[in-house]
Amino acid sequence: MFGVIVDDGCQMGGGAGGEDKRRGRHGRSNDNAGDQRGVDLLVAACVMTVFGVSQEELFRPTRGPARIALARQVAMYLHHVILARSLSAVAVRFGRDRTTVAHACQMIEERRDSSEFDALVISLEMAIADGLKHLRGTRAGEHA
Repeated sequence: MFGVIVDDGCQMGGGAGGEDKRRGRHGRSNDNAGDQRGVDLLVAACVMTVFGVSQEELFRPTRGPARIALARQVAMYLHHVILARSLSAVAVRFGRDRTTVAHACQMIEERRDSSEFDALVISLEMAIADGLKHLRGTRAGEHA
């Protein structure tokens, strides 16, 4: 259904996590890596690439077509679960209510029962984790 491969091309940022203790299915989270905006760009770039949506579509104030709404829900889910951001912080980032973010996270968790969709989300999680590792190394004076 999705047929998308995510590669390391989605590496663009680094960021700060919130106090939320939730983690993705593989225990990945952000360890206060630094620049919050960079991490926002990293997640947005990966989601935009996989779902074929623009930044304007991802952050538009209205729902939009189903494919855009799904991309936005995945992005909100990744911010909350992988980057350990609070529901309120994700809501502010996306111009939504906290309950909307909670609903998005619940919907993505339910969709992960599909092995194909779960593989898509795992690919996004791995691309983001790789991007964060790259950025942490770069900040520590290492070369990626």
